[in-house]
Amino acid sequence: MLTILPENLEVANSYLETNSIEETAIRLRVPQEKVAEILNKKQVKDYLTQVYLDTGYRNRFTLARVLDELIAQKLQEGADTGFYTKADLLELLQFAHKLRLDEAKIQGPTNQTNVQINEFGQGNYGELMKKLIGP
Repeated sequence: MLTILPENLEVANSYLETNSIEETAIRLRVPQEKVAEILNKKQVKDYLTQVYLDTGYRNRFTLARVLDELIAQKLQEGADTGFYTKADLLELLQFAHKLRLDEAKIQGPTNQTNVQINEFGQGNYGELMKKLIGP
C-alpha cells in the first residue's frame, strides 16, 4: 500500500492534469521549487508511475487484451485466407514480450532474500574441499 501525504497527493494530481511543474505551481499557488521537490519524493514518483501504468492502453490488462485480440485476428486471418506471414505474428508476440519486460523494469526489483551456507563438510563438494584445503 502506498502512503502519501494529502498535500503531496494534491500536487501529484494537479501535475497529472497539467503535465507541467509551472502550471501546477500557478494553479496551487506554490513555488515551482516546492512542486519539483514534492514530485521528486519517492512516494509521489511511485504514485505517478502507478497512475500512468493504470490508465488507458498503458494499463497492462487493457494492453494484454488488445494484443491478444490482434494475435487472434492474425490467426483467424490466416485460417480464413490460408495465408499469413509468420513474421507478422512473431512481431506481435515479440512486442507483447518486450512490453512485459519493460513493465517489470518500471515496477522495479522485487524483494529477495539470499541465504549463504558456508559449511562444506558433507557430500562430494565437502570431500573435494577437504582434499584441497587439507586437514
